[in-house]
Amino acid sequence: MCDLGDQGVLALEGPDSQKFLQGQSTSDTSQLDENSSLPGAICNPKGRMLTSYQAITPEKDKLLLVMHRPLVETTINGVGKYAAFFKTSLSNASEKYRLMGVSGPDCESALEKLFDAIPQEINQLCINEACLLIRISAQQFLFVVSIDAGQALWQKLATSCTPTGDAYWQLQAIRAGLAQVKTATFEQFVPQMLNLQATGAVNFKKGCYTGQEIVARMQYLGKLKRRTYRVIIDTVTPPPVGAEIHAKADNKLVGNVLTSAPANGTGSEILAVLHEDQAEASTLIIDGVTTGVRIAELPYSLSTN
Repeated sequence: MCDLGDQGVLALEGPDSQKFLQGQSTSDTSQLDENSSLPGAICNPKGRMLTSYQAITPEKDKLLLVMHRPLVETTINGVGKYAAFFKTSLSNASEKYRLMGVSGPDCESALEKLFDAIPQEINQLCINEACLLIRISAQQFLFVVSIDAGQALWQKLATSCTPTGDAYWQLQAIRAGLAQVKTATFEQFVPQMLNLQATGAVNFKKGCYTGQEIVARMQYLGKLKRRTYRVIIDTVTPPPVGAEIHAKADNKLVGNVLTSAPANGTGSEILAVLHEDQAEASTLIIDGVTTGVRIAELPYSLSTN
């Protein structure tokens, strides 16, 4: 278990909140209800992502978007001008909530000892003792709780879970193939480059939204030459988010790091956007360091059939 201090909350409140988000989000917000959460992204008109998020609706006419904390204000500034045409208000609610993560192969059994109900399916939501509990991957559970109730929840979790830093949480996200837009990757990638079409964060049947034409064209007409790979690297010190990746042969820029974490004390694992011709590479230059690499499996298919 860990605190997720790098995560924040963008709140939308008002009767048009869902309608407003529907016009900005890659996912279909009409699918949100009290028993589910929904991953998604918000793009600029060129289809490049301002942010990616996990959405929940804790009560009528209210939405919470969990995202990289520094991007909350940036996102509000980016889409706030459109909110003037809807009965909704956008605010940075990061100081009102404490976000925690429980992860690992035994996390489900640990939580079953503490709560009457836990989510069984990915993106399912359960409400337990005033906290919102979301299953975001097979081995990751996200807790959203008010600041006032945060310490009591932490103490309860500690009776069955081991407190750690967030590196292990990041490692589980890497293995689940869940990339997140962060400050260093702001407005750099279209959703498919982060494999969001494979994780339920892009709905190609919904109506228009900002950037939709570019996203759809990339899916149906374009040739996607870059996507997210899970990469095991020999470097013990994880490279920073946004770090450049170069080919060893000609030093050509071939990708960027999305997230990284130490793994097993002998190396690190990363999610990285890479050109597809690097999928067979055995050596890359990452953040200026030449390192051995190995592409690892992801738990989902990228088939467009």
